[in-house]
Amino acid sequence: MKAVQFIEHGEADVLQLVDLPMPRPEAGEVLIKVAAAGVNYADIWQRKGTSPRPLPLPYVPGYEVAGTIESTGDGVTSVSVGQRVMAWLPSGGYAEYAVAPAAQTIPLPAELSEAEATALLSQGPTAVGLLNTGNYASVLVLAATGGVGSLLVQVAKNRGMRVIAAVGSATKKTAALANGADAAVTYADTDWVQQVRTATDGWGVAASFDAVGGEVGAQALQALSPGGTAVIYGAASGEPTRLEAQQLMQQAQAVRGYSVFAEMSKIRQYTDELLDYYKAGKLKLVVQMYPISAVQTAQHDLEFRRTQGKVVLLF
Repeated sequence: MKAVQFIEHGEADVLQLVDLPMPRPEAGEVLIKVAAAGVNYADIWQRKGTSPRPLPLPYVPGYEVAGTIESTGDGVTSVSVGQRVMAWLPSGGYAEYAVAPAAQTIPLPAELSEAEATALLSQGPTAVGLLNTGNYASVLVLAATGGVGSLLVQVAKNRGMRVIAAVGSATKKTAALANGADAAVTYADTDWVQQVRTATDGWGVAASFDAVGGEVGAQALQALSPGGTAVIYGAASGEPTRLEAQQLMQQAQAVRGYSVFAEMSKIRQYTDELLDYYKAGKLKLVVQMYPISAVQTAQHDLEFRRTQGKVVLLF
């Protein structure tokens, strides 16, 4: 079977399309003929060698796929051969065939394409989980046209929140507004934080969701209202969000982290909420698709923030 692997850490050109033996599902597992595999920042960190967990090399990245059940291991009754599914797996998603735990495999609704489904595996539940960190009337979404951001804007609006989108370009401002944001700002404007405050009648937002880090993440803290919360869940800039803890004292503000993988038991619940929105026509799943032969370009474009929505590899 065709698969993408790297045998050393480095830039996107270490990703190579190779022939590998087809895996076999063990008890409690399924073998999926992959139609679409999601691309994530975590894949880039793994490839560059900056992932917190050491990886065995050679390594096939990818932890979310959608496709068709090819075969099942012993004891699997929740899905059957020939069924369209989406699934989380520990690794190995950048391949024509991938093994996933049956417990983390979800049947695919007929109206949902495989490419769209990958947006509901980690990005979608992350958006729901972020909003579940508090009861917020208004939110600031950084990277608002990215895989998580585009869904975060829509879910927040479906829940009745006021949404301010922050993006990197005028084109992305237009896309964020089309997704339902009440207002959009771009980091290119030196007064973008003041624009956020103006959009909230000078009060600031109840919560900011930071997937960017660096200077932008630090500036977003200034857009918080008294008692507001900054939730950090990524660092697409490659730099952490730095702050002096004492700056939070006067306005009784808070900073916390979030990862959906700390809530694996809730991911199915979060996915069901997203599917309800989708079926009701209240959720657009924006995907940017690349053939598997263009995997280097896909990761490069995501790494340098040239994409919108979910980045997907097609087989």
